[in-house]
Amino acid sequence: MAARGNTSMRRKKSVTAGIFGLGLGLFLTLILVSSFAGASSVLGIVANPGLGPAPETNALENAELMPAFLNDHVVPTVYEQGYFVGTFQHHNSTFGMEPLQVVPSVGVAPNRMPSGPNGIDPMWVLVPWWGPSSAPYAPAYDPAKYGIQEQCAPATVAVCFDHPPTINVPGLGVVPLPGHDHLISNNGGHTDEWWHVYVVLVLKAADWPNLSGPNGITSVAKLEYAQNHSAASPSLNTNLFLDFAVLPETYQVSESKILEAQEMMPTFWNGQVLNTVYEQGYFTSPINYNSKVYGMEPLMAAPAVGVAAKQLPTSSSNVFPFYVLVPWWGPVSAPYAPAYDPASYGIQEMCAPATIAVCWDHPATINVPGLGTVPLPGHDHLVGTVAGHRDVWWNVVVVLVLNSTVWPSLDGSSGITSVNGLLVAQELGAASEGLPTNIYLNFAVE
Repeated sequence: MAARGNTSMRRKKSVTAGIFGLGLGLFLTLILVSSFAGASSVLGIVANPGLGPAPETNALENAELMPAFLNDHVVPTVYEQGYFVGTFQHHNSTFGMEPLQVVPSVGVAPNRMPSGPNGIDPMWVLVPWWGPSSAPYAPAYDPAKYGIQEQCAPATVAVCFDHPPTINVPGLGVVPLPGHDHLISNNGGHTDEWWHVYVVLVLKAADWPNLSGPNGITSVAKLEYAQNHSAASPSLNTNLFLDFAVLPETYQVSESKILEAQEMMPTFWNGQVLNTVYEQGYFTSPINYNSKVYGMEPLMAAPAVGVAAKQLPTSSSNVFPFYVLVPWWGPVSAPYAPAYDPASYGIQEMCAPATIAVCWDHPATINVPGLGTVPLPGHDHLVGTVAGHRDVWWNVVVVLVLNSTVWPSLDGSSGITSVNGLLVAQELGAASEGLPTNIYLNFAVE
């Protein structure tokens, strides 16, 4: 990436449960309700020369920006890379070459790093934690009730850009990411680098920062003082890393081999298996947000099937369809079963279901009308173009594969491995129509 450690990269950008039982007919009725009409009308394209091959819309530019406290001041940061979890499971042949990273966890030290240790700084995530003894976390999920503001909303409201939607907390299990603030100790030389997340539970309301600073814990010195006076917990280790630069930014971050491998995902194209390289986090349309509670944070809509995006991450000419094939031939009471348990159905998937691991820069959950938010099912990828091997944005189109005989083999030797093959399967009733989503992924086909 040249300055980012992989010369093969085309892009150089500088800035609990499965799906609940539902018959296929009802599912299709619910989600075949929208189209892409009007999605290409976007205002405010930001064309930054030298900042990547595709210009960015204002919506994407704003989504990438997040505030942080530094020495009693609020500084803007820009997120570009997806988050990294430094703990991996053993390889599972059911899911091909996919690296299986675990859920981000508090109290778990990483055993893999996204970069060399000299390129990683600490980042403290401050979580309000002075609710009643039965729910000390309550202020994090309902800040307005406790009269506070947060830089990042809880995942029950919206998922911050390039943050995980869930985290494993000892004693609580896997929970939606709580609302929080960011604290850093230096500007990282204004370079794009990786930051190791430490969680701090703020135990007294008087020490919670206001959005503009400098009241409350808005510097490392104030954090240490609060910790020494029982107003904040010790810094709790996690296996979570975020990638950003403190503005104004330059981009010089290196990448470890494990991160390079994590960015690679296969896709089918014209009967072949090609590699793709993911760099940017996924994008959904921004939604209205409460600036009095969540500050400047852009709140992104939940990833959803049957919903066309109202705003795009780039110009429509730089967006291509990306077909996500989901195995859907289980029993009437659970047609989705093969997606979540492929081994029982004798198939393999390119990407594991989110009940096992979250693919790189994929959402962990998706909203299905009539079902609510469910873990992302296991799936395969299909593209109809290599887009000139450029780093571009792709709009996810979900296709339910209804017959096991057309499910692809991982080597591409059989099944739906081309757009023409998909059209034939659809004509034969072996696959559903393409179902629109509001999800955009960013990658280059190598």
